[in-house]
Amino acid sequence: MVTLLVIFVVHFLADFVFQSSKMATGKSKSLKWLSIHVLTYSLVSLITFLFLFINYGELSFALCWWIINVLLHFIVDFFTSKITSRFWEEKNMRFFFVMIGFDQLIHNMCLISTFFWLKDAVLLCGNA
Repeated sequence: MVTLLVIFVVHFLADFVFQSSKMATGKSKSLKWLSIHVLTYSLVSLITFLFLFINYGELSFALCWWIINVLLHFIVDFFTSKITSRFWEEKNMRFFFVMIGFDQLIHNMCLISTFFWLKDAVLLCGNA
């Protein structure tokens, strides 16, 4: 349970607190700004997630999980930022915020599902 809470808090910090206004507005129109956002996300999350997964004694698990989620973060934001930007420009605040929530739902589903998938894969490989 603590692991899941830490994952959610770190994601919030990396995706919102450390995201500048320029990243937030630019990532829908520019691969440069999307890449800067994802790089920032990856650096903030790397330090925290590696510290967290030291408890598992599996550096390879932590790095693999982190790389997968950095890539997934880029893919998700590539699409959701464009949709969110369109709702913002149309001043459709209802769907703008719905899309922000949906973006976070997808990110959290990726983080949690890959965590349990990799954890099960490590256990299976360890028992083989």
